[in-house]
Amino acid sequence: MITNFKGHAKTSNGYIIRSVALVMALIIVWAGTAFAATTESYTVDIYDGSEVTRVETSKTDAKTIVAEAEISITENDKLILDDFIAGTQSKIIICRESNIKFTDENGNTTTLRFAGRVSEFYEQYGVVLSDSLVSGVDLNTICYDGMEIFVLTAYGVTVNADGETANVQSTAKSVGGLLEELGITLGPDDEVEPGVDTALSNGLTVNVLRVEYTTYEKEVTVPFTKKTQYSSSMQKGSSKITQNGVNGTKSVVYKDKVVNGVVQNTTVESEEEILAPVPQITTVGTRTSGNSKVIRNSAPISELTMPSKYSIGANGVPTNYKYTIKGKAAAYCIPGGITSTGKRVKPGYIAVNPKQIPYGTEMYIVSDDGVVYGYAIAADTGGFAKQGKFVVDLYMNSTAQCYSWGARNVTIYVLG
Repeated sequence: MITNFKGHAKTSNGYIIRSVALVMALIIVWAGTAFAATTESYTVDIYDGSEVTRVETSKTDAKTIVAEAEISITENDKLILDDFIAGTQSKIIICRESNIKFTDENGNTTTLRFAGRVSEFYEQYGVVLSDSLVSGVDLNTICYDGMEIFVLTAYGVTVNADGETANVQSTAKSVGGLLEELGITLGPDDEVEPGVDTALSNGLTVNVLRVEYTTYEKEVTVPFTKKTQYSSSMQKGSSKITQNGVNGTKSVVYKDKVVNGVVQNTTVESEEEILAPVPQITTVGTRTSGNSKVIRNSAPISELTMPSKYSIGANGVPTNYKYTIKGKAAAYCIPGGITSTGKRVKPGYIAVNPKQIPYGTEMYIVSDDGVVYGYAIAADTGGFAKQGKFVVDLYMNSTAQCYSWGARNVTIYVLG
């Protein structure tokens, strides 16, 4: 080009001079523009713990800018440059190497030196996180001196609640903590299976039962009962309904336990009778034709007076008794003796086997051949009870009466 410029200089020196001047001017303008672009400054805020330093700089390297601000850092410190873009208003965070307390999944705590984020801490110290081992601190947190970092065991749990099933990983210690973690609120009557105090474990299924109680009133039928009464005015073997039964009604208040919309059980809260039921009464005859004539013409041997609450029918048989006993009766006489129950002997106080007929039982006794012993009370016992041949032993006033009685088949009408 020199050659060319020189060549052009022979034809026109004035033109060459003007051309050179124009080129030099362009070079000067370009140089000025480039210098201005490289020397333009911007602000950077440097965070060093609680200290913030703002600098005006044209530098683009973060470490250079920190040095320019006369802030010393060591090789173990770390610069966080997430918000740093060279040439624009930016932020540099200095993370100083600090003492970090780390607790592992077994509860062991150690103090370690580190600078950086929690995620980088785990990476540096070989802590491998997983679904069952999670960080107790946010992974993006920048570490600081005295910080406590820990990991938690997470349990795989199935939760059934409000018609939905969810499989979750939870670090909660108990079922109650799990529900709180999931934002599941229990109503006053709601239940949880297993209970809220149950410790979490892998594979556990938690069922939230939404419970409500509803009450309602209903009128129901009360069925009549059936009763049997005995009458000597009717022939033995005959019976008839002497009072028809009528159902009653009552008002019943029920309480339903509703679990997840389904009635689980019902209880009765209260009852109130509206109409009492009337029992059906069947009367059964007890009269035996063979004894009726003789009984009416016989005088009782017993000297005891029958209470007025009992009565004898026209055929000589009690009209109100509980049941009858058939068997053989013997007779005995012990003048001036005392019975097993402390009573002085007397016709009417008879000996029994108390295991079969309890002391104090009231009876009316008639022999099958028509002799009326009459009203009697079980008050004594004797050796006959062990023989098993006789049902009762009847007291007489004399041995002659005893011989006359001998041993007879009797009907015992048990009164009370």
